[in-house]
This record gives sequence, C-alpha cells and structure tokens, in this order.
Amino acid sequence: MRKLYLEGTKIMIMEDNKEVQLDYYLVEDYKDRGQDISLYGIKIVKHLENYMETEYTDPISYSREIVKEIAHKLWDNGVTLISMLEIVDDLVSDYI
Repeated sequence: MRKLYLEGTKIMIMEDNKEVQLDYYLVEDYKDRGQDISLYGIKIVKHLENYMETEYTDPISYSREIVKEIAHKLWDNGVTLISMLEIVDDLVSDYI
C-alpha cells in the first residue's frame, strides 16, 4: 500500500515561455512482514500543458525525516525528473 504526501510545488518558466509545474511527494510504502514496516521514497510529478510525467525512487530509508529532508532539498533547488535519481543517490550517500 502506498501513500503520497505533497511536500511542495515549484512552477518554472521554460525557455519557450511555457510554464511547467513540479510536484514533490514523500512516498510511504507499507511492507507487511509480521508487523507493519514503513519505507519512504520520493516522487516528482511534472505537469506541462495537458501532459504529465513522473519519476519515482525506490524506497530510500525507514526514516521518514531523512527522506522528507531530501525531498525538501530537491524542491528548494528545483530538481527536475532528468537529474532526480542521480542527485538522490548523491544525497543518500551523504547520510551513510
């Protein structure tokens, strides 16, 4: 079972003056292994006119706060779908 928590939205203007909206979500996955265990990941949804594109990380951590902090760093810096996975990988390695 998955739950999505919207952490932030950023609107950017592209070179051709089109507006793109990026939504940054904290994703909570539940795993049932005799007890409920939550794992957290990040999802970015890009809205451009009538088109929607999504990128999602696999679960990153059991720590909601660490993943939420990473999601906010992505949001604050306007990270897009293209570079999201590489940047998340770099940020996660900072916590190890």
